[in-house]
Amino acid sequence: MPLFGLLNRASGNRYDNSSILNIMKYEIIENNGRYWAMSDQHPIGAVAVTSLRSYTYPFFTPAGINVLQECPPDHPHHQGIMIGQDLVNGHNFWGINNAKYPKNYHLVESTTPRVSEHGIVVTQKLIWKTADGHSLLVETRQTRFLSAAAFNLVEVMTTWTAAYGPLHFAKTKEGGLGLRVAPQLETFWGGSIRSSQNAMGEKAVFDSIADWVEISGSVGNQKAGVVIMPHPSQKQIPWFSRDYGIHLFSPLRHETKTLSAGDSFTMRVAFAAFDGVCDGSQAAKAWQEYRSDQNEITNA
Repeated sequence: MPLFGLLNRASGNRYDNSSILNIMKYEIIENNGRYWAMSDQHPIGAVAVTSLRSYTYPFFTPAGINVLQECPPDHPHHQGIMIGQDLVNGHNFWGINNAKYPKNYHLVESTTPRVSEHGIVVTQKLIWKTADGHSLLVETRQTRFLSAAAFNLVEVMTTWTAAYGPLHFAKTKEGGLGLRVAPQLETFWGGSIRSSQNAMGEKAVFDSIADWVEISGSVGNQKAGVVIMPHPSQKQIPWFSRDYGIHLFSPLRHETKTLSAGDSFTMRVAFAAFDGVCDGSQAAKAWQEYRSDQNEITNA
């Protein structure tokens, strides 16, 4: 498989043993539309690029368990760690990859990966276009990958800019930045949902306020989980968490937003995948490390 761009196989800076965020050997491999983030020759995850959109899939725990689902039959537009929004000037950019919705899409204009001592960052420029080719907004997306002994981390920062005129985002539950978990982590198959407030299950977590939400379960004879953590700079909002596996940071679910021409709107959320004990303790550790991480995604 060809290496893409600056594929530095040398070790990055290594933090002292008191930090979970120890840097390992990173590289990027581009193959068949996926940009694979590798650490010590093991995949952390990948950014997928299609003709309709870009998203993160798969995403592995340190033991190699994939915690995401790419195209579930019930909601084919729920693709790994994904970004989308309905009712953007009335247009649906949430149901991308679902035949029952209009054929709007995110045109990926550029994808630029790079490696540093702070991990791997894949920077993308996307144009949100209607089915008839009309451009509505420019998205700048940065996806950071980091490998650690206790967990793997993906951080996504997305900025939507009204580059083609004013934008109005109506209030809707169909949108945001989030993930669809692997089937084994869904409640139907024995998975569990837990928040930083120790709320358990969909009824307790949905519409609650919490720093993070952990989704976990058994995959074969192993336990694994993933935690979704909005960046501390983000306004705390009620969670959208469902038993069937969708979990979203969704700022426009409870309020509308209007951008004047040239204005921007940013979301920033991290995800940590881990193995073993799924009682909230590993999620809490990942959150504390993420809060104290001083490596800005733009500098990684």
